[in-house]
Amino acid sequence: MSRERDPDDDPHAMEPEDMSPEAVSRRKLLKIGVGVLGGGLGLVPIVPALGYLVHPLRLGPGEAGAMLAAGRRSGFGKVPVRVDLYADQRDAWSRESNVKVGSCWVHEQDGKLQALSTRCPHLGCSVDFDAKESAFKCPCHRSAFDLAGKVQGGPAPRSMDTLELKETNGLVTIRYQRFRQGVPGKEPV
Repeated sequence: MSRERDPDDDPHAMEPEDMSPEAVSRRKLLKIGVGVLGGGLGLVPIVPALGYLVHPLRLGPGEAGAMLAAGRRSGFGKVPVRVDLYADQRDAWSRESNVKVGSCWVHEQDGKLQALSTRCPHLGCSVDFDAKESAFKCPCHRSAFDLAGKVQGGPAPRSMDTLELKETNGLVTIRYQRFRQGVPGKEPV
């Protein structure tokens, strides 16, 4: 004899789902709400991650081409003075303060200040000033330049590269720039 169970007496029996239109629309609303909430929470870590990846693209190249402080006008005369130029540099996600970007020779030429790059236009060696001969000399390949930066001898294909210089309220600023070496024309890099 088999004993049939009464569904009302069985504690494990499930009640039939409420399929009324009100219950179905409420269930859909809850599913949509939970999906939107979950999607929103999933975007929380994605948005900053995308910002981190795109950030360097929005900033551009940094302070390239900025006018850099060289010193007071009273510090320069007819004898060339070597000036090291410093700037903040930004490279993708890193930023370094007060980095040496280059050097130049600053002196008075025909009553005006002139800035000449210390890089030889031949192969980029460092050009020194010879006070005894009152000339600029490249020790590597024996190029020589007069005080105006014009070639006096050696393999240099052009004169020393001049840099933009401004005097404002007794302060001297210079725009440091590199130029292609080994070519007769002054081509910015």
